[in-house]
Amino acid sequence: MKISAFAVSVLWLGWPALVPAQPDAAMLAWQAGDSAAAREAWQERAEQGDAEASLYLGYIHRNGVSVPRNEALALHWYRRAAEMGQAEAQYELGLMYELGIGVAADPGEAAMWYGLSSAQACPGQLSAGGRLGDR
Repeated sequence: MKISAFAVSVLWLGWPALVPAQPDAAMLAWQAGDSAAAREAWQERAEQGDAEASLYLGYIHRNGVSVPRNEALALHWYRRAAEMGQAEAQYELGLMYELGIGVAADPGEAAMWYGLSSAQACPGQLSAGGRLGDR
C-alpha cells in the first residue's frame, strides 16, 4: 500500500490535534492538595513567560496559599499575566486597583483593566466596569 507524501504530511501535522493534551503537573498537584508543589511548578513556568502560571501565582500570593500573603507579589504576577493578555488576570488587577489592594486605589487604572478583561468576554466579569460607573 502506497501512502502519498501529502497524506503523510497531513497526518504528521495533524497528529498533535489527535493526541489528548497531557495533564498539567502543576494543576494535578493543586487538585491533589499539594499547593507547594503546584506553586513551584507555576513559578518555573511563569518565569519562562507563561501567562496562566503567572495568574495562578497571583492568586497564591494574594490569598496566602502555601506562602505568607503578599499583595505586592500578587500585584506583580497579576500584572505580568495581564500584560500578556490573560483576561482573568486583567480582571483581578482591575479589582486590586479598584479596591486599593496592594496599591493605591485608582479607578481609572481599574476601569482600563476591567475594559480589557471585558473585551475578551471574561466569564463573570462583564459587569465589573458597571460598578465603577456607579461611583
